[in-house]
Amino acid sequence: MADTPISDALDDLKDGVSSAAEKARDGVNDGVNAARERWKGVSDDVRNRYQKVSDDVRRGAERASKELRKQADAARERYEDTAANVRQGYKKVKGQASDVSDQVSTYVRENPGKSVLIAAGVGFLIGLLFRGRSDDE
Repeated sequence: MADTPISDALDDLKDGVSSAAEKARDGVNDGVNAARERWKGVSDDVRNRYQKVSDDVRRGAERASKELRKQADAARERYEDTAANVRQGYKKVKGQASDVSDQVSTYVRENPGKSVLIAAGVGFLIGLLFRGRSDDE
């Protein structure tokens, strides 16, 4: 078969379709590659932002932990100071109570008559107070 205008046209058409298909494939490949690059950029951006947020949270947690430790240490010191003051106050009151007890014992030994009269008077007053309350109620 000789080259006829139809066969030439068909060959040209085949070449055109092949060329168009190749250009379309190249265009699709270019589009896919461009989309991959954009996705990689977005992915990298998301990863970087996640890393930044993660670092910020970690630093915040470390600061909070340090502050909690500092406050716990301060509370422990205050507790220890208060406990020492209470122990010291208890010893002082205990010593004073012992001194008062010794003084009362000495007074009672030296003045037995007065002591009995004072005790009777105090007992009488306490009796009046309790009797008065039960009458009013």
